[in-house]
Amino acid sequence: MGVATVREQDIAPYRRAVEQSRTRLAVWNPVDPDDLARSLVRQSPSRQSFLIHALTPEGDHGIVGKVNIVDVVRGRFESAAIGYDAYDPYAGRGLFAEGLRLVLDLAFRWESEGGMGLHRVQAAVQPGNVRSAGLLRSLGFQHEGSSPRMIWLPGADGHSAWRDHESYVMLRDEWPAQPYPKAQVRKVVALVNRVPGSDAAGGVPGSGTMTLARQLAAELRIPLFSQDVVGCSDRLWSLLADSAVGGVVECRLTSDDARSVVVGLGRCGLDPGAVPEVWCASASQETSERPLGLGPTVTVDADLSPERADVVRIALRIASLLAPPPSET
Repeated sequence: MGVATVREQDIAPYRRAVEQSRTRLAVWNPVDPDDLARSLVRQSPSRQSFLIHALTPEGDHGIVGKVNIVDVVRGRFESAAIGYDAYDPYAGRGLFAEGLRLVLDLAFRWESEGGMGLHRVQAAVQPGNVRSAGLLRSLGFQHEGSSPRMIWLPGADGHSAWRDHESYVMLRDEWPAQPYPKAQVRKVVALVNRVPGSDAAGGVPGSGTMTLARQLAAELRIPLFSQDVVGCSDRLWSLLADSAVGGVVECRLTSDDARSVVVGLGRCGLDPGAVPEVWCASASQETSERPLGLGPTVTVDADLSPERADVVRIALRIASLLAPPPSET
């Protein structure tokens, strides 16, 4: 398997490779057998195209695939995007994956050693393109997020539309990576604690504190675990421990419950001192109860229906408190 930047003598075999693969490629992207000729004059430090060549060519061309490294941003970002195609008759045989590994080696290699010196490489894949996403995961890419209506593209029926894409990312300090690594998911946990006996003021499911907890869970994109629904604390902590992404725990807790909360959060692998508590108390009613105070506390008035801006502000505060420290690698 060989990898090289594009050259003029590649134009003719590239046309044959694309034409031979047209039906399969057209499902996901526009097919243009002449785009390599135009790409040649656009090669630069911020845009490089590589062809993967078969060591033993078959049929009327020896091009296994093409990889574009584009949108290179230097300075404090050192990032780029990649796009790629595999061509028949080589597609589906593992040859393109081998070639893409070689291209990524070049992308992450230091510039002083003949590489591009990138820190981050990202690929965007349409949700239905399982084969492409599977290729990236097999190379160790991590799924980073979704981008609705990202790129204007034709579909298999020829109808163009803004197509959703999923983002997959590889970092230099993780390359080469193990295939199909476990997802790197940040566990976000917050306690929404209301004063016991305040149900009439706002603890009734569907209003007040419960509404706030539900909206926070939706904003943070994590599950909601409500004491009213789940019941006993052992079951609640078990559900939270099993959730890969964490959750918003809506509950009624007093200082007498602090020990059990510490044990429960510990079962989830969490530091109780780092878990934010949203303390919901009525400003119009006197109470001797206080927040647990195990971790950072955000106080809200349980008498008021949560405004959308307040929900977002609290969610951002929770996310900031749980943000991991920066990496120096």
